Amino acid sequence: MAVKKGSRLVFALLLVSSLLLLLSAFGVLQKPVRGAKRFQLDAGESLRPSESAKVPADETGQETDPPLETDLPEETKPDISDLDLVALPVTGNDPDQLTPGGESLRLWPAQPAIPVLHHPDLTVYYGQAAASAPLRGITVILDASRGGADTGAVWGSGSEAVMEKTLTLAIATEAEKALTNLGAQVIMTRTTDEEFSLFRTVAKAADIALIRYGDAAVAAGYERDLVDNLRLLMSDIIRINQNSPASGGRGLFGSIGTPPQLRLLYDIEGQYPDTLFINIALGNDAADSTASGCQAYYMSADYTAEVNNGYAVGQDAQSLAPNYTDIDSQGRRRLAMLLKSALSGIEPFLAPEDGTHEGQEKDMAVLRLTNYVSASFVPGYLSNDGDRRVLTSEAGREAIGKAVANAVLQYYVTARPSE
Repeated sequence: MAVKKGSRLVFALLLVSSLLLLLSAFGVLQKPVRGAKRFQLDAGESLRPSESAKVPADETGQETDPPLETDLPEETKPDISDLDLVALPVTGNDPDQLTPGGESLRLWPAQPAIPVLHHPDLTVYYGQAAASAPLRGITVILDASRGGADTGAVWGSGSEAVMEKTLTLAIATEAEKALTNLGAQVIMTRTTDEEFSLFRTVAKAADIALIRYGDAAVAAGYERDLVDNLRLLMSDIIRINQNSPASGGRGLFGSIGTPPQLRLLYDIEGQYPDTLFINIALGNDAADSTASGCQAYYMSADYTAEVNNGYAVGQDAQSLAPNYTDIDSQGRRRLAMLLKSALSGIEPFLAPEDGTHEGQEKDMAVLRLTNYVSASFVPGYLSNDGDRRVLTSEAGREAIGKAVANAVLQYYVTARPSE
């Protein structure tokens, strides 16, 4: 009898496990974010927080390490059953109350419409480049372009073909290793040869901030309903995973300008200057094989508004969603510049062709539809013989990965020019 009961229990557990796997595979349940801890050091070599990662001393006079909200053990997270929570206050989020913009889209005010619950002091990282784990507390989202059927640029044919999708993932993996060694938490938008829509990518990145802000909201005495609703919208985009307007896969990101709910999402992402989004792509110019060197792209607030106003031409701009304005334009421009200069220092052969380290502004969905400090990094041209030799070599990809990590390090350990 006992054997039969045990067999039934094992069968039931297997059945439940299989059901959960099927739900995950069909998008009903979300897959866990991958890549965050794949290159953590062994237990005996665990990363130690640097002095820059310390927070003010507690009542005992001892400094404490700042845990990430998503990394808190269950017993330290607030028990909402014991809290008298109130709704998150939302103010000034009615587009009908905004000043008309004439032929241009109206403008949201630069002030957030919801409470600021995460405000890290990034000055504690200044001058800490030589410290142990100097990027402890920093999150970097690495987005390797292309994947699956979307090969991107291809050089050669047959078994000898070199594909952009393969090289971007290999470069992102090298950057992940280098950043993890510096103490950063790294999240990869893909770790395998899978095809993801641009909208799935920005939704997945947004969900990271939503999870953290939701935990911070509860800890501050607020309900997380607003955040949970935004997460459901992101979940739909991730599940559908389509770029086409008809598919519904664009979801909240499918409009010109920034509708009220999307503004709230951007307000949340903007509270995480300790998180960077870096897209990795390759250049390819079939008409000019001499084009070479690295490039980095970004979108400032003014440029984003200009792009959206261009999309609104021929329509009633006042009936469309307003432009979002609370964007860290200086941070984005600086990140792009540091990516170019870091690679030029490590691998001079991939130095920018124009001889400058300034990034260029370019309309890209993965940059336009996020409010993290972000940039798209192009380390070289697949169509150029010299660049391709570096891009396809192990040593070259390792150098590019180290350059990405060094750019992030310099972004945080050196003060901004205006500070």
